[in-house]
Amino acid sequence: MFSLTIPAGSKFSYSVPTLEITGYIPEIQIDIQDGTHVFTSNSFELGTVISAEGRRLMGRIAFGYSYDSARRTITVAGTEFSSKDTMVLVTQADGIDELCVERTVSHGLTLEEVHRNRFWNYRTQLMPGAEKVFNMMVRDANEALIDSLKQQKHLIVQIRTPLPTLSAEHYLSLCTVHRNGQFLGMYDKNKEYDSDITIGNVESTWGGTVHMNFGENFANVIGSTGDPHIAGKSWIRLWADQFGGYPTVCTSYNYLGFVCGNTFVGGHVISGQAAHTVATGSNTVYIYPICHAHNNNDNVYMAALQYLNGVWLNNYQQ
Repeated sequence: MFSLTIPAGSKFSYSVPTLEITGYIPEIQIDIQDGTHVFTSNSFELGTVISAEGRRLMGRIAFGYSYDSARRTITVAGTEFSSKDTMVLVTQADGIDELCVERTVSHGLTLEEVHRNRFWNYRTQLMPGAEKVFNMMVRDANEALIDSLKQQKHLIVQIRTPLPTLSAEHYLSLCTVHRNGQFLGMYDKNKEYDSDITIGNVESTWGGTVHMNFGENFANVIGSTGDPHIAGKSWIRLWADQFGGYPTVCTSYNYLGFVCGNTFVGGHVISGQAAHTVATGSNTVYIYPICHAHNNNDNVYMAALQYLNGVWLNNYQQ
């Protein structure tokens, strides 16, 4: 278990004849527990619901997370990722048993969800722009949570994110090929495949991003691909698409006296100081830009020095 604090959010002023927002999401203390949990904060005051007898507007945030203390790894939803673990801001008029839920990113509200409340519902023409204010609040809170997690020493932060937009050719190069449930390798556009093979989509193996502390050790995954050159080029493109550009140096540049080269691949790596194989279906494999020399040497381990953010793979080789 460990504790962290989300700093107080920005104050958003909002006033219409039916609603005044004068408060903000305050500083919140969170105790992170081992395992999978949902955190819910204490209630805080955000303003006044004038249309509901001038009652206080109360709010609280909630989000899901998974923490593996043995691996020093926590998993949370990114601000653009829609899931059951996505952070939400729950609001209600004090004393009225009606809730409104604002997510960091919309998941497509039903008419029943939008209009079921009689007394507290900011998604109406009576409160224009209120939904945007609450959305900015919860998005800011989620970004503050992620920033606070990244500042924790010796913690690996896995952030669930949507898959970046890829070209059709690049997308196919990252798809897995299977026969009777057995992994055969990555899709090769130059090969002809029999009718009994299946091609796995990239979304099923995309976890999101990962953040390591400066100096965090990692090592190669042994047997991660049958063709390091082709797959390496595809994986480094995936890293570049996610983080906005190609690397100019090895992540573990000259660490412990190792001489790095100037050609880079998207290396499949795991945290720790020992290279080893990883079981199919594992959620512990990351992609970091490393030089060919590091990628071809399983007898050394590396460190996050030049780049702290990597791609996180889900359901490895499935």
